[in-house]
Amino acid sequence: MTKKIGLIAVVVLVALAVFGIFAMRMRRSHMMGGGGSQQMELVAVSSEGKQILPGTDVTRITGELPKNKAAQISGDLIVSMELNPYPPSVGEGEFDVTLTDLSGQAIDDASINLDLTMPAMRMPPNQPTMEFVTDGKYHTTAYYTMRGWWRIEVIITRGNEIQSVFFDLGL
Repeated sequence: MTKKIGLIAVVVLVALAVFGIFAMRMRRSHMMGGGGSQQMELVAVSSEGKQILPGTDVTRITGELPKNKAAQISGDLIVSMELNPYPPSVGEGEFDVTLTDLSGQAIDDASINLDLTMPAMRMPPNQPTMEFVTDGKYHTTAYYTMRGWWRIEVIITRGNEIQSVFFDLGL
């Protein structure tokens, strides 16, 4: 009987811990604009996850961006990410990245990979390679395996230089 009570206590403690973690993540998601069934817009973020608001250099080159697009400066590049369909849902999505220099000239000599993760939980690798299309535009498709908060790392390789930029999104 004592073993049964001990086992029940362990199960209850584990359930409470899981619920607590879930509640904290939902609270964070809500604070970031993704609470409940409301989706969080695509936003550019730093590697620490802090939102990067478009600066005048980005806006000068990209103009006002629709909700399915976000952009940021990384070194001497402006990196724009566009998602379709938007808002995204669980399943396949299209990812378009546009690279330009700070004067707006297309960058066509990059190799780009994405790394889609869910910071709130461990996920299997989801790292599609983008294909060059034209005029600084790169394209791929990938899958959102579940609802939640997603971080999209854009890994850009040019020659021996590798740089990453990040975007957050809530499904």
